Amino acid sequence: MLIPRESNSRRAGWCLAVAAVAVCLCLGGCAKSREPVKQPRKAGVTGLSVERRILLGGGISFGAAGPYQALAGRVHYALDPADPLNSRVADIQDARTGEDGLVHFSAEFVIAMPADPGRGNGALLYTVVNRGNFDTRLLDPEPWARVAVSPSGSGERHGRLMKQGYTLVFSGWQADLLPDTLRLHLFVPEASEDGKPLPGEVLAELGGGPGDTVAYLGADGHRAYAVDPVHADEARLRVHETYGDPGTEVERTRWSLACPDSSGRLVPDSVTLYFPEGFEPFKVYTLCYRTNRSPVMGLCFPAVRDLVAFLRGPDSLNPLLGVDGKSVIRHTLAYGSSQSGRFLRNFIYQGFNESLTGERVLDGVFANVPGCRMGFFNYRHAQPSRHFGFYPNFDFPFTHAPSTDPVTGLTGGLFQDVGKQLQPKVFCLHHSAEYWTAGAALTHVDVLGEKDLELPENVRIYLLSGTAHGHAELVKGRPGTSADNGPYLPYNPNDPGLIEVPLLEKLDRWVRFAEPPPASCYPGLDKDQLVAAEFFSFPAVPDVQPPLLVGVHPRYDWGPRFGQGILDKPLPDIGVLYPTMVPVVDDDGNEAAGIRTPWVEVPLASYTGWNYPAGWMGVENTPVLNLSGAWLPFSADRDERLRRGDSRRSVAERYKRKDIYLARVRNCAEGLVAGGLMYAEDLEGLLEQSSAMFDYVSAGGAWEAPQ
Repeated sequence: MLIPRESNSRRAGWCLAVAAVAVCLCLGGCAKSREPVKQPRKAGVTGLSVERRILLGGGISFGAAGPYQALAGRVHYALDPADPLNSRVADIQDARTGEDGLVHFSAEFVIAMPADPGRGNGALLYTVVNRGNFDTRLLDPEPWARVAVSPSGSGERHGRLMKQGYTLVFSGWQADLLPDTLRLHLFVPEASEDGKPLPGEVLAELGGGPGDTVAYLGADGHRAYAVDPVHADEARLRVHETYGDPGTEVERTRWSLACPDSSGRLVPDSVTLYFPEGFEPFKVYTLCYRTNRSPVMGLCFPAVRDLVAFLRGPDSLNPLLGVDGKSVIRHTLAYGSSQSGRFLRNFIYQGFNESLTGERVLDGVFANVPGCRMGFFNYRHAQPSRHFGFYPNFDFPFTHAPSTDPVTGLTGGLFQDVGKQLQPKVFCLHHSAEYWTAGAALTHVDVLGEKDLELPENVRIYLLSGTAHGHAELVKGRPGTSADNGPYLPYNPNDPGLIEVPLLEKLDRWVRFAEPPPASCYPGLDKDQLVAAEFFSFPAVPDVQPPLLVGVHPRYDWGPRFGQGILDKPLPDIGVLYPTMVPVVDDDGNEAAGIRTPWVEVPLASYTGWNYPAGWMGVENTPVLNLSGAWLPFSADRDERLRRGDSRRSVAERYKRKDIYLARVRNCAEGLVAGGLMYAEDLEGLLEQSSAMFDYVSAGGAWEAPQ
């Protein structure tokens, strides 16, 4: 049985000096680093060191907001572990680093702001960086001269926002990133006991392609927890068929904690596993072992909370102060995509939208493609970039309003312990792929998949029909480079950014001007638009069958201290599966529910939220590729359709001429522009791509299975 969370104590290298190529241009010269200043115990931010100040585009004006500058440096924090608003951080009581009894840590940041703060629009957009990545162009003044004078559609999000006067903020929140010069880091202390780091068991999920024999114990590009050499013999390797399989142990004689050197000689290694017989593709391998270090990863939440609150306040070190000595920021928004969208769901749920002075931190939150998931963030031995599998990600509750799981008896919701005055306005955006592998339906249906649930008045949920987690660029009318992991079917090119970026501005207008946003738009059970994955039906398409095996998501039990952020069972006990509910498709293979882009509304293909790993089509246990999508063009004409046995109408049967097709695409796009769901600047580019796709598909571009 899962352990309920405790309502009042919930789960709780880089140097921004890039090569001299990025010349430091400033207004009045570069700011000198300022040492942190002492603050009262309540204050989260104790100092802000501006290490670089870059004038973008040589001082060119971004519309009414005027010239923009980018500030880069480090923010310093000190937290009182006894403060109830800080005690939610797992292990914070064991992380005091100063003689003052406080917990000290720091993070790197980048801020893009009007050179004259008073010329901004009063809105701050905090972007939760995904694995430390941010728009590194902000460290180079050169590209921005072109951006400032060019039309800015969905492809130039930051330039468009700057022309409207937004202040853009990015900062590090992950303490496990490997050092490099292109990502933003969080630097946190280790939790300790009697002067020694807290030990504990850790789970590493491993795997590889055919022939792979070596696996790193951490997520790619992240620092792994090293195996404690004293307890190395206790490590256990298991192989699992699915995430619902407890696994079979692999004998210790078949693997070792080592890495071959250039001569092939095995060298002992505390963060590498050597498996000479090779990992089997599409199976899951887990190593459970003991480590002897425990960085306080949960400080990621107060790091964001306190920076945003600081930039909204009157501290003399705040670079956003106006001539009156007050911050120019009146409204705060946050955007996060994928992992970062899950961060924002967790941030709200765990109560960090309340500042240390009791005020709301974020007024509006845009969680892009999080699915129903949370994240492995605020735990002892957390691994924030682990996003699937046996880690705490697919974890009740899923909805914003309280709901109940009759299987476990748990009741909860993201807003359950968040006072009305502290709740932000929320947009949750799903792509089709999130329904197939990330449980998106559970954000708006009950955990049994039997009924629709009512959304709170301050929450909107949207599905962008026929979209993958990302998209492939269209090259000469067809998808160019495919997604990672080698999908079997052509990757989905339907660009969600056409709708996503305008929606961000809709959220802003809801927050700043109380302008009602578009109504929620997602598939409902009451409208027969949602179905269990095992009953999903797809049109007859040659050599394509609907998914037979989707990812499984059990109710996991990590042990009795899970509510305190401690996993006593790193490899959890497995319980009853949550349902996988997916959108119903029409005769074209496209989803009827949701917001439809012109390519879905006026189709030349089926756009799916599922795909397959290369080489596995036709096998009964073919797994769906996580967070993927496919593009399945129609036949060129009726003869080809009948010859191929395709049930979908051909291009020639739909559109008598190319100009008729393009006119319909234009009409659909103009309707979206009129409704504020697409930018007029994107129209011509869309028509150009649509023309190329029409030429390719009508010339016989239907997908053929490789021989």
